Amino acid sequence: MFETFRRIVSQFLRSSLMPICAVVLASGSTVVASAQETGNAENQGVQNHILGIGICPPWNPQSPEMCKNSLDKVISALAPRLDASPGRTHLLVNEGASASALKLKATELSNNLGPDDRLIIYANLPLSSAEVADTDTAVGHVLELWADQSPETASEAIAEGVWMSAPAFAAMIHAIRAGEVVLILDTNNSYAVNLDLLDEHSVDHDNRPEALVTSSGRGQMANYSADRTISLFAKHLSLALGETEGTLLDVMTAASQGTRQAAIPICASLKEHQGTDSDHSPDCTQVPEVHDPDSLLSQTLLAPLPES
Repeated sequence: MFETFRRIVSQFLRSSLMPICAVVLASGSTVVASAQETGNAENQGVQNHILGIGICPPWNPQSPEMCKNSLDKVISALAPRLDASPGRTHLLVNEGASASALKLKATELSNNLGPDDRLIIYANLPLSSAEVADTDTAVGHVLELWADQSPETASEAIAEGVWMSAPAFAAMIHAIRAGEVVLILDTNNSYAVNLDLLDEHSVDHDNRPEALVTSSGRGQMANYSADRTISLFAKHLSLALGETEGTLLDVMTAASQGTRQAAIPICASLKEHQGTDSDHSPDCTQVPEVHDPDSLLSQTLLAPLPES
């Protein structure tokens, strides 16, 4: 009799608790789904746009195809992770990346972008010092945009509108009315365009979140891959975009680490072949830098990698 009573009570408890557990589990699932939807909604509230610039001028030691390859690899990996459609992906390559073409594209973007847009700029191009360059500031540093022949002097190229000074480049970026901007600069002398230049330029968007990633540190070379078909940072950035889940910061961290490690044997080989002239050569150690005071990169969620 006691055993019969125990079975009846047990069955009653199970039948009573099961609906309650189901409600609790369903509520928990709803909360999780709601949180995910909220996160997705926040990410979808910002539209990503990409501006890719790739320039190896004809007088450059590297062929124009190298810069085109670097740009193609990065943008083809970056655009799907940012859900940037072809209509929101803009490419300026070699002869299509003259100063006048860049200014026209910047004007177009300024007319079309607003506070709900995020602009990611990847620029692979030479950045050199003019005759009056100050090594501690961006003054006198120039972006060598496309020209059929090398100008006589950098100052002349700037005056004639063939090349663009670093401060003018910063002003151009600030003239684009995007709500957020990420600049990825893949070049030698990348310290000449720094976050201070972007933050403190006379043409500025106060309080606009901005991030800067440079392919090398101050005074360092931006190496090429061992087979010299692509910039070393572009190679590891495209690899990271194809392997790393999470945010744009996760990808940049992986790309920086990969570049730093890959540069070690390349740098050793360069020093071996340079011999006695190595003391006068740029530092081939390459440690990319990430400057993100507004945590913009960590808030930029990437689309999940496709299942293999």
